[in-house]
Amino acid sequence: MYIQNLKQILIPSNSPKQNQKIFWLILSLTFVAIYSLLVIKQAFSGEYIVQDDARQHVFWMRRFLDPELFPDDLIADYFQSVAPWGYKTFYWLFSQVGIDPIFLNKLLPLGLSLVTAAYCFGLCIEILPIPFAGFISSVLLNQNLWFQDDIVSGTPRAFLYPLFLATLYYLLRKSLLPFLVAIALLGLFYPQYVILTALILIIRLFNWEKSQFCLSKNPQDYLFSGVGLGISLLVILFYVLNSSNYSPVITASQAKVLPEFGAAGRSVFFLQNYWDFFILGGRSGILPKQLFLPHILIVGLLLPILLKRKEGKTHNFDGGINSPRQLPLLKQISPNLKLLFQILLAGIVLFVIAHLLLFKLHLPSRYTNHSFRIVLAIETAIVLCIILETIFHWINKQPSSQTRKILGLIIIGFLGIFLIGDMSLWKNFSYPDYQKGQSPEIYEFFAQKPKDILIASLSEEANYIPTFSQRSVLFAWEYAIPYHLSYYSQIKQRATEFIWAQYHSDIQWMKNFINTYGIDFLILDREAFMPEYVLKNPWLRQWYYQMGNQIEINLQNGNTPPIVGTIDKCSVLETEKLWVLEAKCIE
Repeated sequence: MYIQNLKQILIPSNSPKQNQKIFWLILSLTFVAIYSLLVIKQAFSGEYIVQDDARQHVFWMRRFLDPELFPDDLIADYFQSVAPWGYKTFYWLFSQVGIDPIFLNKLLPLGLSLVTAAYCFGLCIEILPIPFAGFISSVLLNQNLWFQDDIVSGTPRAFLYPLFLATLYYLLRKSLLPFLVAIALLGLFYPQYVILTALILIIRLFNWEKSQFCLSKNPQDYLFSGVGLGISLLVILFYVLNSSNYSPVITASQAKVLPEFGAAGRSVFFLQNYWDFFILGGRSGILPKQLFLPHILIVGLLLPILLKRKEGKTHNFDGGINSPRQLPLLKQISPNLKLLFQILLAGIVLFVIAHLLLFKLHLPSRYTNHSFRIVLAIETAIVLCIILETIFHWINKQPSSQTRKILGLIIIGFLGIFLIGDMSLWKNFSYPDYQKGQSPEIYEFFAQKPKDILIASLSEEANYIPTFSQRSVLFAWEYAIPYHLSYYSQIKQRATEFIWAQYHSDIQWMKNFINTYGIDFLILDREAFMPEYVLKNPWLRQWYYQMGNQIEINLQNGNTPPIVGTIDKCSVLETEKLWVLEAKCIE
């Protein structure tokens, strides 16, 4: 009786009741809320903490609170220009009631992860109507996401998961109006996945029957695909007609000759190893990094094997599943399962197209990284439920009731280890990629200066000044995104001119640089004039063969740049690692 009750709670033999769905959904949201709060705790553990990508995508939104910030700032203008309309409107709405965008960015993971969990739960039980499966899928997906910095970033890709899952959920539910709204919102926040959704809708018009493709006989497929494709086209046209002022996008041939896309570059893409480039490369590879974290996700790969097991009839993607007797749960899997196959196929097709059209569809990995995680989480939930039911069936055959009780407790223990314990095996619970500024006195100093000052530096601290001081930098590594040459060529010119000026033997080069760009302050690393600094600094390392090598040789030969002689006279702030120089003082 004990085992039968446990089975009925986890794997009910009849249609689950509404209260069972609510229980498992609430439990899913509870787990996700706990994970989110642990991450948010890190976000608010200090004053100068910001998520890595928020330094690019959110800093400029302080303009919503104070339009005088970042005047004539190339970097702020660029990131404002390329931000999806829905994304910047979302932050703007909150700013109208005085909520700071950086503060909102730190809270967003809680709301986004809860919505993601809810839609993942719903999507899973549309495929396998077992609430426990929905619980497993939502918990595993969120665990996997906390090993990445997607949702926690609060950037456009953070909105991808809840909106894409909502689109898929309403598609399976045949809820036309919510489906169309979800597509529109997805396009306004993350337009690349509208293209993926459109391809899924096209694929759904075809079925595989009797070893050949044929058109779907379901009228609803044509209705949803037709109107869905219509909305998708409108979204795509919206972005085409409102393209960035910094278009066009860099071509593959242009990118291949730039060190910025090489192994030491700002946007590593072209890897020499073909396996890494096409399979495991972060921006170019088809497989997401850390796809199988937590490790139990690898179980999802067994689903195709289970579906092909034969004893009588077998699985087909269009007509549902007639399962072998020893796997009765397969009978409950809906024909909606074919959606997972369609997602994978659409992602792979767009991955290939994105490589062929590099970089017109942005990064190829975007079309598989996110979608593969969703599919794998749901597949794993289905497989675990099938395995669990098989174990229950085996336990019920045991003659001793005491043995059955012990085995039942073992099952509960293993489930706890798989769903919760795997996270604790890692040194870090998550990878939110929060960055902590190391020079608060620098940020406070510049924050007190006029809003129109301009700062130049090769130091890493330049990455933090727009966020923590709300002041403009001429260039910084964090903002040196090379996909639009009309923007990046200016950043590159500024950086290279400053490097030559900082290390040139004639101080006049620095004076000319300051006058040309109207620089108010310079920040120098105290290590900047040591030979080993060349390999530490990302700018000099990226352009080592163009500039860094010669600078390193000069420093090794004891040729100290003349700007060093101005430090004592022109320094207005000194820290353990930095000097801040007033530019007009340099003579």
